[in-house]
Amino acid sequence: MPSEDQENAEQTPDQVFLSAALFELALAALALFLGWAIGPSARETIPEFAVDELWPILRSVLLGCVAAGPILLLVEIIRRIPWEPIRALERLTDDGMLRSLLQLRPPELIMISLCAGIGEELLFRGWLMYWLADLIGLADFSGGATSSLTVGIALVASSLVFGLFHPITKLYIFLAALMGLYFGGLVLYTGNLLVPIAAHATYDAVQLILTARNDRRELTEAA
Repeated sequence: MPSEDQENAEQTPDQVFLSAALFELALAALALFLGWAIGPSARETIPEFAVDELWPILRSVLLGCVAAGPILLLVEIIRRIPWEPIRALERLTDDGMLRSLLQLRPPELIMISLCAGIGEELLFRGWLMYWLADLIGLADFSGGATSSLTVGIALVASSLVFGLFHPITKLYIFLAALMGLYFGGLVLYTGNLLVPIAAHATYDAVQLILTARNDRRELTEAA
């Protein structure tokens, strides 16, 4: 019986692309369904789209792209630390699924990153964080001391769930949770989910494209 790595390796690039994109979009559909079924709605954190008012949308996307800069810089600094758990993250490109993903072209990686930004942000920041705040007992973030505590607890809790959603290594879980805090802070500060969506998508796209390029360079040098 073939191993999981062998099965992943046998997938065509089209299959890898379709699987990754559909999985992330399924998260978006889940977030919208949960918002419709039990509330709150993640759609409320996304500004209304109007053809004659494109600048607010564009500004949100540009702000998100810029907001990806600090976490890209932080990860680059962390990667230079001589610590075995960090080296283990560097070796993740040997994993069958990730190696298959890195064979995709940059436009495909960008599209998958966009799907990930939309799906994961809708679910974890657009729905889960606010649902947890409601569950704790305060639905309207009125700005008082209790409200601030509620928001803080919901932010931390949803970020921990986001980290556990990426159970690759213990360090990866921690870093993902840290990024969840950052993305959650963006939506709480701006009140606009498009900002963390753009930041998340930009971060993923840059990391995937650079990792794929480095991986191809290493294979060429080793040949």
